[in-house]
Amino acid sequence: MIRGWIKTGAASALRRTGLDRVVGSVAGSGGGPLVIGYHRVVEDFAASAETSIPSMLVSRRMLEQHLDWIGRRFRFVSLDELGARLDGSDESRDRVAAVTFDDGYQDFYDHALPILKRKGIPAGVFVVSGLVNTTDIQIHDELYLLMARRFGQRSDLSALLSRFGIALPDLDLRTPYQATRALIETLPQDTLRRVIAALEAESSISADTFRPFHSMTWEMLERVQKAGMTVGSHTRTHVLMTMESRPRMAAEARESRDEIERRLGCEVRHFAYPSGQFDDAAVTAVANAGYRFAYTVCSHRDRVLPHLTVPRILLWENSCCDHRGNFSGDILSCQIHRAFDVVSGCRERHQSDRGQNGWS
Repeated sequence: MIRGWIKTGAASALRRTGLDRVVGSVAGSGGGPLVIGYHRVVEDFAASAETSIPSMLVSRRMLEQHLDWIGRRFRFVSLDELGARLDGSDESRDRVAAVTFDDGYQDFYDHALPILKRKGIPAGVFVVSGLVNTTDIQIHDELYLLMARRFGQRSDLSALLSRFGIALPDLDLRTPYQATRALIETLPQDTLRRVIAALEAESSISADTFRPFHSMTWEMLERVQKAGMTVGSHTRTHVLMTMESRPRMAAEARESRDEIERRLGCEVRHFAYPSGQFDDAAVTAVANAGYRFAYTVCSHRDRVLPHLTVPRILLWENSCCDHRGNFSGDILSCQIHRAFDVVSGCRERHQSDRGQNGWS
């Protein structure tokens, strides 16, 4: 409560004095076009947060409040229009914003698309191509569900992981979200899948529980595209590029692009790094796969290929709420100008330690 009150007061002062932009520039916001990102859009945040990673959720109501506030200050553009601004072919100087959604959840089609169409806002949707037309779910969602169940049962997670030669200190003392994130950011996907299989063998999850996490179908994506939205790639299986070998990265970026183009009959120019994580090897893989623009979640830019490291601001239900839990334009202003980043900064490593065929 005290932290929320302090954040609310600081945001109000920064916005009122115009220092949110000044502080953001110190943090490296760079003054480029605004790109915001979301994941799942739900009807009831509190109900969905009982089984989902909360920071991946935004309610329909909160999404509309975000879009209305931004729309009064920026002109919404498609990702291709944003690309023209980034590569210099569009030299206009008005303030523009692009809206993106990661992972390709079906709730984008059910909840976000009607809002965007009604407001006339173009958006980009980055899909995990291997999950389209399936009932499989994102690896982070499945792992989080299993972690939440295991923590509820007070089981010894470290003992299970030791069977795979994995040692993560104090993992049992973390929250389900912290444990999920630690595993995803430490292990390659093939190892993660073995861990998930072992967890499921001990306590399986019903298909009905997985239903809210389903991805869109190709038919839905065709309608999304016809509605003026841009469909981009988010890899084939949602691997963290920084955790995989060079051949795996190359295949994930290339095969996803090829399948989307074949299924939808369009050129795929845009890519989003899963979890926003990238290094120089990942950027090279994305460039070799033929993408023109790629999006991250921090302000770090690749000096050689800046169009393949375009910063985004990720937003969710509580990211712009004051200490009372109400939407705050002051906090949203600080978020989009990265004023809070001057404290947190970027904690990611963007230099690769990998050799040509894998890890060195």
